Amino acid sequence: MSRLTDALDERFTDLDEVKDVANHGCSGGVGGFIYHNETLDFFNKHQEDIEDTLQVVIGDNYIEELSKLKGVITMRELMNMMVWYIVEDYCQSKSLLEAA
Repeated sequence: MSRLTDALDERFTDLDEVKDVANHGCSGGVGGFIYHNETLDFFNKHQEDIEDTLQVVIGDNYIEELSKLKGVITMRELMNMMVWYIVEDYCQSKSLLEAA
């Protein structure tokens, strides 16, 4: 298990919150992932695992694909989007596992 998964497991212990994030995403506000300084800190701590996961889930061109969602973006916005994508994907997976 990666440090990224461990960090997300530690943060997301409330199944109702996991389901909310899985269904609605991070844009509505998820504690610890609201402000850019929070998402950038999380990105910096888990950059390698985040990039490895995005490469597997989205493909080698994950930066281009994420950038298309919003158009031209700054590095700060890109890192924020990468973290949100990881959090949303994690919650969707966890929600599906709990439903099974």
